[in-house]
Amino acid sequence: MKKLHWYYKFLILFLIFFSMFFFLTKNMSKIVNSSPYKNFINYISVPFDFINKYNIFNYKNVLEENEELSKKMIIIENDKKEKENLEEEVKELKELLELKKLYTEYNKIYAKTISRNKMYWYSTITIDKGSNDKITKDSLVVTSKGLIGTIQNVTKDYSTVKLITNSDTNNKLSVGIKTEQSFKHGTIVGYTYPYLKVELTTDKEGIDKNDKLVTSGLGSLPKNIEIGTVEKIEKDSYGVSNILYVKPLEDMNNINYVLVLTK
Repeated sequence: MKKLHWYYKFLILFLIFFSMFFFLTKNMSKIVNSSPYKNFINYISVPFDFINKYNIFNYKNVLEENEELSKKMIIIENDKKEKENLEEEVKELKELLELKKLYTEYNKIYAKTISRNKMYWYSTITIDKGSNDKITKDSLVVTSKGLIGTIQNVTKDYSTVKLITNSDTNNKLSVGIKTEQSFKHGTIVGYTYPYLKVELTTDKEGIDKNDKLVTSGLGSLPKNIEIGTVEKIEKDSYGVSNILYVKPLEDMNNINYVLVLTK
């Protein structure tokens, strides 16, 4: 009987609870819209509205999703840059291979830049070919656009290229300026980005902007290998010598593949 009595109590409580729930559900709108309940319910609902509006419980998930999205964007951007660099290198290599029709009097050795000193960026580069590939000291180094330097040091597997932008004044490169009327001589005496500084050993008459700077043929270098174009002419700091400012044909910041010319 006690057990049965417990069931009756439970049934009665359930019916009471269900009746109250039905009554509240049915009359909720009336209660909410009536005073003084309306103001009270509006007041206590503020934090719940904030939670619903800004979804603060999902804030951590949003941060994680944003972080993951940022990582994906970085990967995509890096892949894009890598693709652009690869396309540029392929283009550069194709242009270099087309030089096989030129420099017929030379042996041609194709090489790739493998290192460059950041402290002396415009001084030298190291290429992946050496004496085993029959490269010799003072050999010419060109790209598809023109001369960039000469071989300075050689080991069995590698070589160091002294760039035309090297600031070494003890070994000045003899050059010439091809004008419509004559061939003017000078020497490269320095480099201030983005211009080679060429000191004329003859007068400047007839030299105009966009005239070609080439090798002079004096010393160990052959004649008429293109180097750059004349941008402007100024007097030196003493007002004595004429200084040409010449922009190299090759982008000296971005040298990937080269052609070494040997006899």
